[in-house]
Parts: sequence; C-alpha cells; structure tokens
Amino acid sequence: MKITTLRPRARTTTACIAAATALALLTACGSSSGGAANGSGPSEDYRITPAAVSADQTDAVLEKAFLTPDIKAADLDPIIVESLNDMSRDFSSDQISTALSCMDQPTCKIGEGNQTLAILDGAGGDLWRHITRAAITLHATAYPNIGTVMYLQADGNLQTMQAQLRTLVTRKVTGIVSYDDFGPAMTAAFQQATSAGIPVSVYGGTPGPDAVNAVLTQVQSDFCDDGYQMAEATQKIIGDKGNVAFFTGTPGNPQGAGWQKCAEEWFAKNTPEIKVVNKSNTSWTEGGATTATSALISTGQKVDAVLYDYAKQSVNIVQAYKQARVDVPAQITWTSDNSLLKMWEEDQKSDKPWGLAYSSSINYEGNIALTALMNHLAGDKVPAQLTFPMPFVSAKMGDYNPQEPPNGPGPTVMPAEMLSKVLAG
Repeated sequence: MKITTLRPRARTTTACIAAATALALLTACGSSSGGAANGSGPSEDYRITPAAVSADQTDAVLEKAFLTPDIKAADLDPIIVESLNDMSRDFSSDQISTALSCMDQPTCKIGEGNQTLAILDGAGGDLWRHITRAAITLHATAYPNIGTVMYLQADGNLQTMQAQLRTLVTRKVTGIVSYDDFGPAMTAAFQQATSAGIPVSVYGGTPGPDAVNAVLTQVQSDFCDDGYQMAEATQKIIGDKGNVAFFTGTPGNPQGAGWQKCAEEWFAKNTPEIKVVNKSNTSWTEGGATTATSALISTGQKVDAVLYDYAKQSVNIVQAYKQARVDVPAQITWTSDNSLLKMWEEDQKSDKPWGLAYSSSINYEGNIALTALMNHLAGDKVPAQLTFPMPFVSAKMGDYNPQEPPNGPGPTVMPAEMLSKVLAG
C-alpha cells in the first residue's frame, strides 16, 4: 500500500475566519485544541489515510521501534502508534527522491500544498540528526497541505537558534518541529512563535515543564527512567562495584542532565560501590568524544563502564581505549551503531571482551512531533507531553549486520531504501 492515498476530513468544530494578518491567515476556532491551520481552508483539512494495519502488524512495528516485544499499543499514546505505523508503510520512489533532494537545501518544495513546515535543530551536525531530519522530511511528503519544508540548525549556539526562531516567525511558517539543545533557555523564543499563531512541537531535547504554554507538545523518552535503565544495565554487566564515567553532548543539555541525575540516584540506592568518577561533554561530535576519552585515559583512572547518549560516537571511545592499549570499559549507550556492534562481536572472541547495552535508534522522535503538529492543525486535541519508553538491551552475537553499512543505526522504522540512500551521503 502507498502512503500517498489521502482523504478529506471534515472539521468537528465550528470554523471561523480570522483576519489575523495581512496574509489573511485562516484559523480554526471554537475548539479546545486551538488547532490553527495556517494557509488551509476553514471547512476541511486533509490527512494521511489511516493505514489498514492489523494488531499483529502494529506489534511488529513496535518491536522494531523498541527492540522488545514487551511494548504494546495499549501502553502508548495513540499519536505515537499512529506515527510509527505511518513511517512503517511504503513510500513511493517519487516521495523518497523528493525527500532526498531536500537534504541539500535549506528550503525546498515537496508538493503543491500551501503550508510551510519548519525543522529547527539546535545542533544538527551529527549523523543521528541527519537521519532524523530525513525521516521528518519524508513523512512530510505524505501531507498534501505541506508544500514547503524549511530547515535551520544552530550548530550548538543558543543565540543562533533564538535568531533562527525569530526568522521563522517573520516568515510566517505554518508550524515548527524542533530539537531543543538548550532546555528552558529556548522557552521565551518558543513563546514568541506560539503567540504569533505558529505551533511548535519539540522532540528529543525539550524546554521542560515550565514551557507547557510556550509549545504545543514535548516528545521524548522519560530521561529519568532512561537513567535508571542505564544504571541497571551497567550493574548487570560490571556487577555491584566499580567506576563509571558519564558522557553527554552539549553542556547543560536537558537530556544529559536528566539521565545522569537519575543514574546517580539509582547507583546510590542500589549499588553504592559503583562510583561516578568522570563527567564529560562531547558536543555529540567525533572529535569531542575522542578528546573527552583521551583526557579520561590520561588521568590514569580505571573506568569499568562509560554511559553515553550516542552510540555512533561510542565507537570513538572504544577506538581511543584500544589505541592507548587500555582495557575497553563496558559501553552503555543510547541508540545503536553497526560499527560498534561489529567491534563488540570481534572482541568477544578475544581475551579482553567488553560489555555492551544499547537502545533503539529513536530517529522516530521527530516523526511523532510532526504527527502531533499535523493533528493539532487538523483541530485535534494534542497532549502537552508525549512520552515513549526506551528499553536498553544487552548486545548479543548476530546483532551486527554485515549487509548494513558501517554507519547503519540498527533497526529503524524509516523505509530501508530511504535510509540506505541517506547513509550513502
């Protein structure tokens, strides 16, 4: 089946026309959702036709997304299930080609619709962000009202991201999906967009609970629970005693702050002889990961496990230890990476094996944010928080896939054709 099959849907609320701007933007009124469809008609909207997906098919999609059969549709908000099912269906070759062509352009046309979707990323330079951008862009081709996609990324600079947000407000985009690397510091800027009638759906890095009125919704895992699970996975590998290091990306990012605090709490309560002896920031770059690891090794401090929220650069950590001829510590990491799995499998056959636990790729966060945004524009009520689980699994022989490129992120709900072309550059 093709995701391009679409249907009109009548609004369930009374529609009215508000001359809000010189462009005569049309907004929906009389609904508790406050859904605003900038640039769409007042009496109907268009959606992706719901996929004819069986319960078994949905279970298979969720197992691929979360790496475990234990997560069921009933455990999740319907928007999350809807989004994962949408991204798991077939996209046409034309849609894939269109989305790929957008990856080299800050602004691109994807269709004939008159809505503009903006993707605003706080630090878009790494592969995970690149794959996530591609997934959002491909997903957007399924919505006929979206005609243009804009992409801006701030290279980890708060002032740049705030200025880019103001630009999007000036451009009167229809809606924004955003990864916020700066937490609450972005709240005022997001509020400007929301006050201008432009809904903002954030994912991954988010501004936090005080921004509930500044953004439409915040999509993420439960950072505290992530920390608990990382700590528990660590204990299973190294036992009840040892030294661990915490690595994260940009300094002060809410993701790192959240899981680290709760991982420490778990260790203190359950395994007090596991000590956190190092905390490092890498800016989620290969150079940053290598520099942080080299600095840690140079201290002479024995480390039994490194907990990091980006598997792609856990490869750099392992390589740095190998080059220094120091035993590789266990790696507990967000997301997965084919090169890391290959290194792990090879070293299981050596006299110095090391442990590995990881999560799924979670590149679907941005797709959930887009689904929430489009449902809001269609007049639906959207929760202020959309939280998904992120189980960690222990690596096992056979997880490495020799048919996948070295930079492959492991199982993902993105179509294989799209992913392979994105990874090929």
